[in-house]
Amino acid sequence: MTGPVLAPDRTVAVGWVKAIIAAARRGGGDEAKLLAAAGIDFLPSDPLVRIPLDAVVQLWRAAIDSTGDCAFGLRMGQAIEPTSFDVVAYTLVSSNSLREAIIRLQRFQKLISDGGRVQLLERDGLAWLMYQPVEADLPFSPQQVEAALACAMTLMRWIMGASFAPVRICMAHAPIAPLSVYRDILGGEPEFRSRFNGIGLPPAQIDALLPARNPELCHLHELMARRQLSALKHSPNIKQRVAGVLQQLLTRGAAHKQQVASLIGMSPRTMQHRLAEENSNFAALLDEVRHRLALKYIADPALSLGQIAELLHFSDASAFYRAFRRWTGRAPGEYRRAIKSQPADSRTDLEQHAAHDA
Repeated sequence: MTGPVLAPDRTVAVGWVKAIIAAARRGGGDEAKLLAAAGIDFLPSDPLVRIPLDAVVQLWRAAIDSTGDCAFGLRMGQAIEPTSFDVVAYTLVSSNSLREAIIRLQRFQKLISDGGRVQLLERDGLAWLMYQPVEADLPFSPQQVEAALACAMTLMRWIMGASFAPVRICMAHAPIAPLSVYRDILGGEPEFRSRFNGIGLPPAQIDALLPARNPELCHLHELMARRQLSALKHSPNIKQRVAGVLQQLLTRGAAHKQQVASLIGMSPRTMQHRLAEENSNFAALLDEVRHRLALKYIADPALSLGQIAELLHFSDASAFYRAFRRWTGRAPGEYRRAIKSQPADSRTDLEQHAAHDA
């Protein structure tokens, strides 16, 4: 385990990305500038939406530059919240032992990130929790490795108690922060330029019963994690996911196929293939989302028809007019006047009828 594994098409859960940004904000970073530097349009709320790994590497670089903190990775890992790992964290804490928790972490690693592999090895009289970076095209910064190790320490303290302390801590890179910061955050004396990245634990701690173990809750959490993993790998409704991302992008800027594909963790070609399996395509979904937003906007008297055309990113007002007539059978102005003249209940019926016709 001397270096990172290279792997294309890797993605990261949006929860981990939000944790990086939260740490950068605490260090004085500006979220909008960080996202722009990483080429990330926005952070969607859908937990199944993924961010390309290389974009996250760029985000790390921007966060380190903006904070000017050589220990940024350590501080980010120390401040991580269990909610950043969603159901995976609760699966770990309710496990019977640390060994079982690590096995589950390996099983559900993809729900957090494709950017690393975790292993449990017993050697040199210790049980080692090993971390191996998995890169796409861009190399990781040392801060990313330190964040993974500091995060592992935070999780183990959360699982085993605040008094938990490692026997050894090894990193493959040279020190980049003061030794006192490493000791304070990691709880031990770090060893640098090692052959691997890992945390050494007494073997007895691996199989000791955890204080919050709960087999019934663990079973329920694991079922939820399995469902999320299955949905991530084999989501049967790509149409809904693409439409959701399209709607969010259209309210922020023009939505391009490459942007949408990246945000759901697919290549444009794979996305088109999956949409075809559901008897749809990108152009048709974009048209549907524009239709829904058009009905919403046209009911707002504060928006002119020209402004609506711009919000929906049509090339000009006439293109919007033609699309609206195709959707509803009426010109936009005529439709707006019809809504205005109807009672509130009838307006809803009219909008639903138009959406159904589309």
